[in-house]
Amino acid sequence: MNYSKIALGGLVAGVICFFGDGVVHGMLLKSSWEAIAATLHLPPGDSGFGYFGLYDIAKGVGSVLLYALIRPRLGKGPRTAFIAGVLTWALVLPIPLCGLIPIHFFGRKFALLWSIYGFFPIVIGAMVGSWLYREEPAGQQAAIAA
Repeated sequence: MNYSKIALGGLVAGVICFFGDGVVHGMLLKSSWEAIAATLHLPPGDSGFGYFGLYDIAKGVGSVLLYALIRPRLGKGPRTAFIAGVLTWALVLPIPLCGLIPIHFFGRKFALLWSIYGFFPIVIGAMVGSWLYREEPAGQQAAIAA
């Protein structure tokens, strides 16, 4: 596995996720988030910008790492990158959101919309980041193993 390419691809994927999530949460779901914040009496403007940046980088690195892990079995290319993106999306959005529905923090429609809108930045980021991933040449792998 080429860890430097995982880091590079993951960083790029994370940046795509970050800006995509900005559109999802700052535009498409903005009114819902404002209603949730008002219900919780949260101060306006407390966005957690840095936290979400790090979270999106982690999503990006995770998706490219997943691509590198499944690539030997599924082959390299966009199909495998898409699968890595869908798996990452499932693990970070719909599955956790389904677990939160029973506590009524937000409604099912909000969770569904968040999952649908959030699909695109994660999958696109995973595909772009995975495109940057390359295995180390065979000679380097043997030198590292020695």
